Amino acid sequence: MRRKRLQALCILLTIAATGCSPRLVPLYYDYRIPDTTQAPLRLVARALQSTGWTVARATPTHLQTTPRTLQHWGLYRVVVRLEAVPVDSGFVRLFFHPYRRYLTGRRSKIPYLPAGLRATLLPQLHTALEAQGLKPAGTAFERDHTRPNW
Repeated sequence: MRRKRLQALCILLTIAATGCSPRLVPLYYDYRIPDTTQAPLRLVARALQSTGWTVARATPTHLQTTPRTLQHWGLYRVVVRLEAVPVDSGFVRLFFHPYRRYLTGRRSKIPYLPAGLRATLLPQLHTALEAQGLKPAGTAFERDHTRPNW
């Protein structure tokens, strides 16, 4: 009897813990390239600069911004760096590199895109990239119409 109660309690705690876990969002977003002769990363660079990002390195196959502080939380601040690379023939993938920088100088990577950061970043980036002709396409998993049966 006691063992069944312990098992039921463990199951209940597991269900409660999974319900409180954050929704894991990948650290990238894809954009469909318009049919133009311009280099796609040049369009991305223009869009990022229009939203206040500073492009640190840009080649035809890779673009990187300087880190930018987006949120202050007292003991730490959230800093994000962006990277863009062409994927396949019709997409540009924008990678997000968020991390926490603590008052002590220590850094820790954020393994997913939290909702607050997503709400801060994505609408502004979508608008700027759409103005350059790139259309938001989501993640590769979101675009895939034949999802695996897991």
